[in-house]
Formats: sequence, C-alpha cells, structure tokens
Amino acid sequence: MKATKKLFLIIAMFTLGVTAMSARDNLIVEGSFAKIQGVKRMNLNIDWSYLHIDGHTPREWIDVRNNEQPQYDAERELEKELKVRWLDLVTTSNEKLNKKQFFLLPYSTEEDYTLTITPHQVDRRGNLEAFCTITNGDDEVVVKFVLTGKGGVFGTMGNLWGDGFKSAGKNLAKIIEKFLLK
Repeated sequence: MKATKKLFLIIAMFTLGVTAMSARDNLIVEGSFAKIQGVKRMNLNIDWSYLHIDGHTPREWIDVRNNEQPQYDAERELEKELKVRWLDLVTTSNEKLNKKQFFLLPYSTEEDYTLTITPHQVDRRGNLEAFCTITNGDDEVVVKFVLTGKGGVFGTMGNLWGDGFKSAGKNLAKIIEKFLLK
C-alpha cells in the first residue's frame, strides 16, 4: 500500500512539473527576452484594434449592450470606462517595477524598445487576455508573449474592468522581473 502511495505521489509531482513547464512555454509566443535583458526603460503603447468584449467586436458589443440595457450608453462605457482602464495596468506595473529601477513610459517614443499591449478578449467581469509585443527601434519583433488579468466579482462594469487591468499589471510586472531583471 505504501509503495502505491509513493508511486502515485511521484506521478502526481511529475505531472504538475510538466504542466508548470508547459504553462511557462505558453507564455512566450515568439522570440526571447534574452536580447533585452538589462533594459531599464521601455516605451509603452496600447493597440485596441483586436479587442473583443464577451466575444463581440466593439461595434457588436455596443449593439448588444444597448439592446440589453438601453439606460446605459454602451459607447460611452467603451470609451470612458474600458479604454481608460489600461492606465490601471500601467500604474500597477510601474508601482512595482519602479522600485527595481525599471520604467514603462506610456506615450513615449524616446526609448530603444517599445512594449505594445494588444487586448484581445475582455469579458464583463474584467477577465482579460492580451498579446504583448516588444519591438526594437527598427520595429523588429524581439519577443511576443501573452498577458492575462483576472477581473473582479462585484461592482460596476468599469470597476470590474479596472480590476482585470490591475491584475494584468501585476502579472506584467512579474514577467518583466522574471525575464528582464534577473
């Protein structure tokens, strides 16, 4: 009986190890952080062109949202409650990274490398998935990776989206610390 438990434990640990390794590999889609290790400042942009909200394009989502709850102005929600929340991601990341002397500079073009965050999917709870691309000054891709954020549970849609972007900001800071600030 003890041998069976030990075997089961070994198999379980092996399975968890393989799962953890493959999850790390799924983070990086293309390229490597190796070329930019030690970089301390990076331009930061956001690209909304691939955004889907609950599986809908922004235009479709506005129609769905206005039909469901006409008392809300879905177009205003999109522009004033969702799109502005990317600054929560920047603030959250920079709070942690600035202590390590790393700076993400939104709206800047002065640095040698640019991180472009492209939100792909956001749901009503603020859970989000974004694709991130770091390029050099010649717009050559250095690395592409996936960024996720966990949304909230209670509050307005804008607050839930803010929770998702804050979570993504924490995850971005962890990725940068792990791969650039070794």
